Amino acid sequence: MRDLTLREVAELANMSEGAFSRFFSQHTGRSFTEYLIDIRIGMVTRMLIDSNKTVAEICFEYGYNNISNFNRIFKKKKGRTPHEFREMYCKKKTIV
Repeated sequence: MRDLTLREVAELANMSEGAFSRFFSQHTGRSFTEYLIDIRIGMVTRMLIDSNKTVAEICFEYGYNNISNFNRIFKKKKGRTPHEFREMYCKKKTIV
């Protein structure tokens, strides 16, 4: 939930930012930033399902400072907006 930078992680690994970035990409197939986005979107998805918090509350709680940017990233990753995702999941949950 807090900001985590490439610099911090590289320092923990005792590597330069560039070396860590290359190492991370080679071993995960994704950039460090893309990996963090995927982790955050996963946590946000769980919160959309398990809580009654608003999309804006969840957005800010998980480190996004701009709701329109958050909506764009979420839609790119999940194929629908957070609101649409929550509605779709709730309908499926009711049917089951």
